[in-house]
Amino acid sequence: MTVAAASPAAGRLQRLRAYLEQDPSNAALLAEACDAAIACGAHEEAQRLIASAERLALDPAQWLFRRARLAIARRELVAAAGLLERLQAMVGEGPVLAHDLAYVRLLQGDFEACRAGVQPWLDVARAGGPEPLEALQVLWLRAMHRLQQLDEAVAWARAQLAAGTLQPHALGAASLIALDQEEFDAAREWADAALAVDAQQVEALVARGSVALAGGDAGRATELLQQALRCNPEDGRTWSALGMASLQAGDLPLAQSQLEEAVRRMPDHVGTWHALGWARLLQGARPDALAAFRAALAIDRNFAETHGALGLVLALSGQRDEAHHHLELADRLDPANVTGRYARALLAGEAGDRAAIERLARRLLDRGGFFGGPLGEAVLRHTRARDRNGRNGPQRN
Repeated sequence: MTVAAASPAAGRLQRLRAYLEQDPSNAALLAEACDAAIACGAHEEAQRLIASAERLALDPAQWLFRRARLAIARRELVAAAGLLERLQAMVGEGPVLAHDLAYVRLLQGDFEACRAGVQPWLDVARAGGPEPLEALQVLWLRAMHRLQQLDEAVAWARAQLAAGTLQPHALGAASLIALDQEEFDAAREWADAALAVDAQQVEALVARGSVALAGGDAGRATELLQQALRCNPEDGRTWSALGMASLQAGDLPLAQSQLEEAVRRMPDHVGTWHALGWARLLQGARPDALAAFRAALAIDRNFAETHGALGLVLALSGQRDEAHHHLELADRLDPANVTGRYARALLAGEAGDRAAIERLARRLLDRGGFFGGPLGEAVLRHTRARDRNGRNGPQRN
């Protein structure tokens, strides 16, 4: 449920309460009120409405379905899966139940089961109209995204688009995949098309905002990403991109607070820890910057830029021996790593005073640096490779 979706549902529920007071056994009113209660997060009220329907012996399949939907909303995922499987045994399989069960698998982190559950219904759902087809397409794309099957997902989206069967919200989901595949033109085009249909489409907002960020338009990126957060304030990726937009705009305290919120929500994202480290370092908070880069190192010890950043902060702090240790590891992992070069220049006395090094660090974070240049590309490339290969690859240091 998004914030945008909650308000109309809450208003509808308020009206339906008044009708139910006059006609508490009305099956249609009970069903509509329960659906509205689930949509706006009034879970206890939805539970009471389900109990009323069961006492009245109303259609058992319909109300078992609503019980499953309520369990999903409460994130009681094991219970939800069991209810949906019972319902499939009662009424047979179909695209709606397949979608809901696959969605539960997505929430449980079983992305392969999610994809497998949706896949057989993608073509079948076309006959049922755009709504079930759109929900299935979106879920399949999200599963493919989590599985890092980016090439296949983008190719599929292009084929569906050419056939005229790709639905608007699926186009938004595909735009975010295209962004991560570095197909920025497709990401921009698809996000714009999705937003023309629904200006609150969160994945399209994040994709379009990220494209604006990569193009150096921090103001436009901030506008789009703030809109995405109003729809879904829980999304760590949006907080991260917004923090990077604030970095690009030079608002370091705001960037730091946004990036701290991002790592709270997705603590295993190396790129966000890097951005947070730079936001802290550029404000002179070296111990805090060091903590951020050490957090990135704890996630993955095989990224040269993390060792280079640690070496730089340690060099700035006068801890030469430990700085040399990390710079040697950085060079072993990637002799071309950007940050390590600045740290070595400092240690060799070739880069001027420490304030000059911090100015160079700022340059890494400008439009030609972190967001579009070699450091940003290294962070993004390594993060994608880590996502594909898993956290616990062979240690090279």
